Amino acid sequence: MIPIKLALRNFMCYRENVPSLSLQGIHLACLCGDNGNGKSALLDAMTWALWGKARGVERRGADNLVHLGKAEMEVEFEFLAGQDRYRILRKWTKSAPRRKGGGSLELQLATDGEFRPITGNTMDETQKKIIQILRMDYETFINSAFLLQGRADKFTIADPRERKEILANILDLSLYDELEERAKSRAREREREMTVLKTEIEAMDHELAHKGEYEAQLREVGEAIAELERDLQRQQGVVDALREQKRGLDLKKQQGEEIDSRIKQVEAELAYFEHQVAAHRQKIEGYERVLASYQEELAKVHYGLAELMRLEEGLVEKRGRAEEASNRIHHLTSTNARLKEEMNELKEKLDLLSKGEENCPLCGTELGVEGRERIMASYQAQGKEKADSYRINEGEVRQLEVERKALTREIGELESRITSGRAQWERQREALERDHAEAESSLPGEREAVAQASDALHGRKAALMADIQRRESMAAEIAALPQLESSLASAEQALEELTQRQRAGRDKLVELQTELKRLASLERSRMEKNEALLNASKEKAIYDELALAFGKRGIQALIIETALPEIEEEANRLLSRMTDGRMHVKLETQRPLKTGKGEPVETLDINISDELGTRRYEMYSGGEAFRINFALRIALSKLLARRAGAPLPTLFIDEGFGTQDSSGRDKLVEAINSIQEDFDKIIVITHIEELKDAFPVRIEVSKGEEGSFFEVIEAG
Repeated sequence: MIPIKLALRNFMCYRENVPSLSLQGIHLACLCGDNGNGKSALLDAMTWALWGKARGVERRGADNLVHLGKAEMEVEFEFLAGQDRYRILRKWTKSAPRRKGGGSLELQLATDGEFRPITGNTMDETQKKIIQILRMDYETFINSAFLLQGRADKFTIADPRERKEILANILDLSLYDELEERAKSRAREREREMTVLKTEIEAMDHELAHKGEYEAQLREVGEAIAELERDLQRQQGVVDALREQKRGLDLKKQQGEEIDSRIKQVEAELAYFEHQVAAHRQKIEGYERVLASYQEELAKVHYGLAELMRLEEGLVEKRGRAEEASNRIHHLTSTNARLKEEMNELKEKLDLLSKGEENCPLCGTELGVEGRERIMASYQAQGKEKADSYRINEGEVRQLEVERKALTREIGELESRITSGRAQWERQREALERDHAEAESSLPGEREAVAQASDALHGRKAALMADIQRRESMAAEIAALPQLESSLASAEQALEELTQRQRAGRDKLVELQTELKRLASLERSRMEKNEALLNASKEKAIYDELALAFGKRGIQALIIETALPEIEEEANRLLSRMTDGRMHVKLETQRPLKTGKGEPVETLDINISDELGTRRYEMYSGGEAFRINFALRIALSKLLARRAGAPLPTLFIDEGFGTQDSSGRDKLVEAINSIQEDFDKIIVITHIEELKDAFPVRIEVSKGEEGSFFEVIEAG
């Protein structure tokens, strides 16, 4: 990873007005400024952009990285990895009472001069992509290419096991860990496969152990079936003979049943013909009675019709009387209407005369009192006469109404009686004539039918007697049928039992043959599974060997053993330069047991030789310890930079110059200059003024009221 550009907003001591930091074209630079101005914060911004971590602050605890008084921050970081240029945008928002905090992460790849997103579906997926691109995690970075302030001795103070893990990460031996785990997984799979195969083979052996029993049973069943087939043939002969006898008797029984049916049919026919003879005779008697009584019954009809004619004459007379009454009522009603009108006129005249006027109210003639009274008396006499006539007429009308109603009722009754009587006598006459005609036409036929039915009756009686005699002659033979059927049923039952036994034997035979075929197939399958077990066992042994080879004590140990001389050589070259040849580093991977027995202990000890002898690293402190750390860390960084395909030819140094005297600092600068060709970019962080001029480019960091800011200055 080679940093190209860094832009940050509200990150730690930097606020929103900070320009982008371009590192393109810079090979060796000094990041300088007073303590607390924000030098290390720039490198923290890079690690936070790449891994979401910075000096112990992880992604979910990033609130502490937000500038004081601000709610959010973001870092934009561009870098080269191999031939590709990437850009990361990581943001963080602090939690608040009404706002949920959290972060976002976007990864972009430069294509044709423009960045396009290659971000994963989640932040975790995107982070995994970044680690795959860098081929290292944060811990590996700060243990090799980044001499972080306060953690420069992380590698040297770690215990031997942790040192080996750090070195393995630097050497990217995780692939071998993965291969080891895959080999172990394959070995476990083969072991499980072997367990399953062994279980299956044991089950097969258990089943195959019964093969001899099945073969013996097969022979026994075959012999039993042969004996049953002989018994079946004998019993079949007995059954066939009995069935033949039964067929003969069944035929006679059927014939007897047919005779019985015929007897029943003849008996029914006899009853029918007897009924027919009786019916025809009854009809003949009826027809003869009709012919004998025809004239007498016809005379009764004529008499009845004559009586109706007399009733019709009375009906005409009553209708005339009723009409006369109706006419009289109409006349009297009209007369009374006229009388009532005349009486009303007289009343009006009397009313006028009663007013006492001397002149006539009608003609105006002078009447006088006497004349008026005479006229009024005349009018009153006329009115009385007319009223009497009116009342007489009213009484006659009422009497006539009663008479007319009685006549009307009598007329209705006579009309109904005459109508129904005539219909009845006409029906009787028609029926009489119809019956007379039918009797005359049907009587000869009925007499002939009686004769034919009598002849048929005699013939059926003769046939019935013949069938009865034949049925009695067959009864003795048919009586033996139940005994024969019982014998046949017993014989058939015995035959069925033999057949069932034969069928069961054949089923058992097929079952045994199928089982033996299955066992034969099982034997072949057992051979295949046994071969598969051998192959699985061989493969497991191979995978066990591969797991051992890929493990910590295998290829990884060999690679570490191969890398250690390179690390020692580079560390000793730098340490010799910084200590004038006084100190020498020795890395040891094995240490004998204190007892002196058994295999040596796997370790990674750091032993230092100087003019006082050989001591372990833990015995050093201060400036000497830093020079040892620096030499080892630079050696590790160079190893990482030279690693095949390693995308991190960059070195960051943020530690240690304050522990050195003037001569020590000069030697450190000399050591840094000696390794600058091994890295594409080296950035050294220091607050010591006299070291600034030792670098061709310096990035000066200052701090003001608006936060920290920086300036890139090239040496004149």
